[in-house]
Amino acid sequence: MRKVVGVVIAMIFCFYFMGYSQAFPDPFREPDQSTLAGGLGLTWIDGQPYTTFTIAPDISLGKFGIGIYLQLLLDNQNKFTLRKDEYQDGAGILRAIRYIRYGKKYDPFYVRVGMLEMASLANGFLMWNYNNGSNYDKRKIGLELDVDVGTFGFETVASNLNKLELVGTNVFVRPFRFFMPDALLLKDIRVYGTFVMDRGVAVDQNTTRDVQAYGFGADLHWLDYPFIKSFIYADYGKFKGYGSGQAIGITAIVPELGGLLGLAAKFEKRFIKEQFIPNFFGPMYDLSRFPTSTLNVFQRLENAPKSEGYFGQLAGHIAQKIRLIGNFQRLNGRKHSGILHLEASAPDLIPNINLRAYYDKSNIESFRDVRTLDIYSISTVEISYQLNRFMWLTAIYRWYWIETIEGGIKKYRPVERFEPRITFSYTFK
Repeated sequence: MRKVVGVVIAMIFCFYFMGYSQAFPDPFREPDQSTLAGGLGLTWIDGQPYTTFTIAPDISLGKFGIGIYLQLLLDNQNKFTLRKDEYQDGAGILRAIRYIRYGKKYDPFYVRVGMLEMASLANGFLMWNYNNGSNYDKRKIGLELDVDVGTFGFETVASNLNKLELVGTNVFVRPFRFFMPDALLLKDIRVYGTFVMDRGVAVDQNTTRDVQAYGFGADLHWLDYPFIKSFIYADYGKFKGYGSGQAIGITAIVPELGGLLGLAAKFEKRFIKEQFIPNFFGPMYDLSRFPTSTLNVFQRLENAPKSEGYFGQLAGHIAQKIRLIGNFQRLNGRKHSGILHLEASAPDLIPNINLRAYYDKSNIESFRDVRTLDIYSISTVEISYQLNRFMWLTAIYRWYWIETIEGGIKKYRPVERFEPRITFSYTFK
């Protein structure tokens, strides 16, 4: 199974190795719609079989949206007793509420409570695509809150409202709109400042410290037309007590090319001093919050050498049948600094077949690391076949990690999960 998933990942990697820009609303977002879904099936977690009952509606009503994912796992080898791991610690029973939102990212007002999947601040130099649900069994309740009134605004992220661990904000202003509101180009210059803090990060099993980072930057949306959008930006970031770094970048989006192709591309050049790591608060950040066999957060910063590097993104659609997203970043001369994110979906490519795949990987040194699943990997592959108008036969493969206590020491270990099921699903606008 692991080799099969590796081949799928490698195929996706060959199509696109970089991801999409978040500076404009995602031009490839699927239309607003609501889905009522549920199912009965089997799940294997590390070889242990469970019977599953799932209810998963996703409702969108105008600006308001709510996602529910309630799954009960009954142990087939223990008189069908309920597996309680998902509902202990973390968000508890509230994990069933995947999210509640109003608006969408880059709307004048946007708020989301629950699971955070791609939380970013500013252009992402400090916090980029953070995910507070990478530990699948211990889901947190997070918050995103953004306000943009034109002349100024802010973005806010909190990973865990229960403990207020990782929090961050980005405050921005468009200064020329105060006295030159109609000035070409100048009115779209944005200046911003960012602050991120993670409270109570483990130094060892008995000691914790806070991690603090701040930065500032500016961007200019110099093209904003229906057929092409583009902006340029510059960023500076620093960790309190550690080093700093700078970056310059450009993004371009072409939503449609003859109705057959849409593309979004971004390239960022980085100049990194000692003891600084860009995009530090990213998709896999929660893995580093507690000591494991690898370096802790502070050791990672202390050991980070001076370097230059790059960050690339590419995304798009092919005839609205295939949607691909990916990104890759690496620092020159810094071993195992590669970080990869991939998504692929083909809901209409093959009649009655729906394909989706997601993959996050850090600690990359070579292509061999890309196709190897370990504690630095999070992956989901989902294949569905439509039996009739309302029923689907679905197979889901997940690779993720969980926290365990071994000899009084908190550690991480990977978990492999396979889940075939019959699903009821009805989609409506």
